[in-house]
Amino acid sequence: MPRTHLRRRRQTVFFRRIIPHDLRQRFGQREILRSLGQATPGEARRMAQRLWDGTETLFTLVRFNRSLTRADIARLAEQYLESESFKHDGLIATIGHYPEVEDLPPSESAASEDEIGDSSAPAKGDPKGTLNDPAQWVSLYKIRLKGLKRDRSLNNFISVRDTAKDLAASNEIDLDSYPRANALCRALLDADITITQEKLTYLRDVVLPHHPLHKATRRKSTPAPISEPKTPAPTMLRGARQLFSESWETYGRDRVASGDWKASIERQARSTARLFVEICGDKPLGDYGPADAAEFKRALLALPANYDKSTEWRTIQRRSGIRGLIDHCKGKPGIDRLKPQTFNRHLAALAGIWPWAQANEVVARGLPSIFDGLHVNLRRTRGRHHQARDERPMWDHAELAAVLSAPLFTGIRSRRSWKAVGPYVPRDERYWGILIGCHSGMRRGEIFQLRVRHVVQDAETGIWHFNLREKTLELKAEGSARWVPLHQNLLGLGLIEALVQGRRENDLLLPEGEAGVEEADDLDDGDDAAYGSAFGKWFQRFKSEYGVRKDVVFHSFRHSVTTLLCNAGVQQEFVEELIGHESQARRSEMKRYNKGQTLMMLKEVIDRLVLPIDIEKLVDAARAGEPRQAFRPSR
Repeated sequence: MPRTHLRRRRQTVFFRRIIPHDLRQRFGQREILRSLGQATPGEARRMAQRLWDGTETLFTLVRFNRSLTRADIARLAEQYLESESFKHDGLIATIGHYPEVEDLPPSESAASEDEIGDSSAPAKGDPKGTLNDPAQWVSLYKIRLKGLKRDRSLNNFISVRDTAKDLAASNEIDLDSYPRANALCRALLDADITITQEKLTYLRDVVLPHHPLHKATRRKSTPAPISEPKTPAPTMLRGARQLFSESWETYGRDRVASGDWKASIERQARSTARLFVEICGDKPLGDYGPADAAEFKRALLALPANYDKSTEWRTIQRRSGIRGLIDHCKGKPGIDRLKPQTFNRHLAALAGIWPWAQANEVVARGLPSIFDGLHVNLRRTRGRHHQARDERPMWDHAELAAVLSAPLFTGIRSRRSWKAVGPYVPRDERYWGILIGCHSGMRRGEIFQLRVRHVVQDAETGIWHFNLREKTLELKAEGSARWVPLHQNLLGLGLIEALVQGRRENDLLLPEGEAGVEEADDLDDGDDAAYGSAFGKWFQRFKSEYGVRKDVVFHSFRHSVTTLLCNAGVQQEFVEELIGHESQARRSEMKRYNKGQTLMMLKEVIDRLVLPIDIEKLVDAARAGEPRQAFRPSR
């Protein structure tokens, strides 16, 4: 509500509104601050209402038009925040006067519903009390809000179509594309609903209790009982008007500080919160309802499975937002949709904020969570006989052979021209990232957060291994902490000489090089926060170049290593220890050995992994190729 956006510094009153989290990067600032001068309380309320309406429209326009630059956004901010032509200005101006009872016109002259809409000032000749009884305006706003919500549910955009056209024309937005026109109309209708809800709350909570007509009526009709003690008025929740994005920032910090989340989990959850805000809007947590959560579920399950990685889908997101991508994919066959288990992960991240919000006075205690009942029953979805291995594709022999014999390992023209054969063997994070992944089964996030000090030679056995037991590493689960001996192929290719010797122990083992054209990405979706994110995007294009199946990804190296070792007769518990799969049998078996014995057994296990790779050819190519370039880390 606008009253919560007013701040006084000495004699000057300021309007302050926090910019939603998903728009801060585009605005280049965290908040909008406007001086209202030495305004009286009534004037400040009226001016704050106009500014609040203007910022709501501004946020809607910026979300819709992804092509606006920061300069364009600054210009629009001035245009909307300095203009005096906002809706309902006449209504709020009249409310601010709080007319005396005798100044009010008779109740028969109540304003009609149509008068709520577009008047920016009272008509000339109208009496001072054009507002009449505020309770009548409350009733009219309820009718208006009901109609707006009905139009929104039916996608009836007649009421905002002209506004959308004027807005598009004045800001040079092309509305020739029908889905984009509907997207802007839908956004404007959502903004109108939000503004109407805020005005209704303002009338009901601020105007009615203090209006002289209702103060007099209340004194006559509800005298305080003498015999009963006075009960204290209910306490206002401290964070009730805090926006979802603001609450989420505090919630995420609390989860990390309490140890419930690691920093990597918090980054993933932040991306989930961004999706929720983009789909359901950024408003106080208590203003959301079960319908908003249900809409979030429908929207996510309608997204393409690789919406955050595919170049095509990300381009559409930059241009039209997440809703524009959903509209683009609606009704199109052959598009793989987001998996239910992925939705359940997003839901689990969101659902945790509700008990936190109740404990921190953001929503009332006892209020049921809006996320209840949305979990997808995977057993029912997949079928009774579904097993985890049914959804875990592994590399087949031909795919591995094609990738491991690529020019990347024998000689390319340059880092950018990695498809073309040439004399240059890069030996950079792409080269070693693939080789370490297929020779160890380690996760991409594990490999790309390693530092030089995590490659250790055991003093007792002399075995080189990756030490994933250091507490500073951000691992997926407790069972992921382990020792992974280096495969004989990695030692033969000179990994120690190339990545360890002569480097500082705190350097990243595989720093991601400067991003090329194919890696540049300005979509603020949190995806670049993960370790090896640029490498992951490049690897999708790399493996597709050699005919690898679409559902086979870098993580599939884990499944391939597991399967190949089990087929080679390795005991299951040792494979789980090497891969980092938690099980009771693994813990029971590994307790029998000390570190030296464990490393010796795991070294024997990893060397039994046989891949279709010509190591001698790769060694010769590395010796004959140009010297590798110095690392230029982007982190």
